[in-house]
Amino acid sequence: MGQMWRTMAASVVFATSPPVLAQSAIPEVPAASGTLLQIEATGTARAAPDVMTVTAGIVTTGSTAIEALNRNDELAGRMIGAVKASGIPIGTLQTASLSVNPRFAGNRNRDESEEQAPRITGYIARNSLEIELVQVAQASELIGLLFEAGANEIRGPVFSLRNPTPVQRQAERAAVAAALHEAQNYADALGMKVSRVVRVSDRSFRSDERQMIVVTGSRIGVTPIEPGEITSEVTVHAEFLLQPK
Repeated sequence: MGQMWRTMAASVVFATSPPVLAQSAIPEVPAASGTLLQIEATGTARAAPDVMTVTAGIVTTGSTAIEALNRNDELAGRMIGAVKASGIPIGTLQTASLSVNPRFAGNRNRDESEEQAPRITGYIARNSLEIELVQVAQASELIGLLFEAGANEIRGPVFSLRNPTPVQRQAERAAVAAALHEAQNYADALGMKVSRVVRVSDRSFRSDERQMIVVTGSRIGVTPIEPGEITSEVTVHAEFLLQPK
């Protein structure tokens, strides 16, 4: 896992001793001789995803609702059976959505001046199956299998981490290290030293999960999938007390 950090110089604020925070909702820090330095810093960490989620859709039509649904059920059953029999390690397999809707067509009068009320010309059934793959290396194999089994729409994949805590902790450490480094730089420039950390607060956490492709139609075969890395980002606000050397 890689990690990096950066600071936001525009967020640096100075206050002379003793620190005066009367207008802030944050409780005051006990008075001390020195200069209060406020810094906002961001740290990031990256890790390869170990989970992929993909949604496979089946769209069928029929002259009646039951005809469209029966065709859909047949393809959906074939797809579920193929996934289960494939030996590909699947975490979860569940129906994400199921719908049957009429398909309309409008007619015009002979003089084409007014439109008549729409009429039903058939029905469309849609079934979406959400699949969680726990072996990302087999992503291309899974997608090819879904198309062969009858899927005519694929949404995703979305890559994620089964346990995001370790990479989040790395990002937190990187953010704190960035704040300490920046505080030392300011202290050196002022001919001072960092006496102590007054306060640290966690501003935000963001994890970049990636959704890469949407494929429709009858594309069958090996679809190249590149999972890349998941980026986690943490921003902290830190206050340091600077004192003369």
